Amino acid sequence: MTTLNPYEEEMRQQAEETLPVVVPIASSETMPEEFSRSTMLALRVQQEILEMALDPKDEHYEAELRAKTAVASAQINAQLKADEQRLKRQIASVSYYSELRAALQAFHERNKDGK
Repeated sequence: MTTLNPYEEEMRQQAEETLPVVVPIASSETMPEEFSRSTMLALRVQQEILEMALDPKDEHYEAELRAKTAVASAQINAQLKADEQRLKRQIASVSYYSELRAALQAFHERNKDGK
């Protein structure tokens, strides 16, 4: 059988040599570690993109600039969400303590009247 593409055999050999690695799906027990590892890899890639020096004369300048802008925007949004959650926890704890203080004061008021 004759092939139409003279490079077909060479392409088939390259495909056999570079088969993708099968990665097992994380189980529920290893999910936190896998997620943490993936996050660290993503952060490393983000740092590489943000640290890239841009040359306006480079043919890929616009794509690199868009990549840096997208990464910077995502990083800022992630930091804002983290700060917002931290602030909500602080507000919740302050609210809890003020409610606890009011309940304690009401308890003392009731006990004064009872004596």
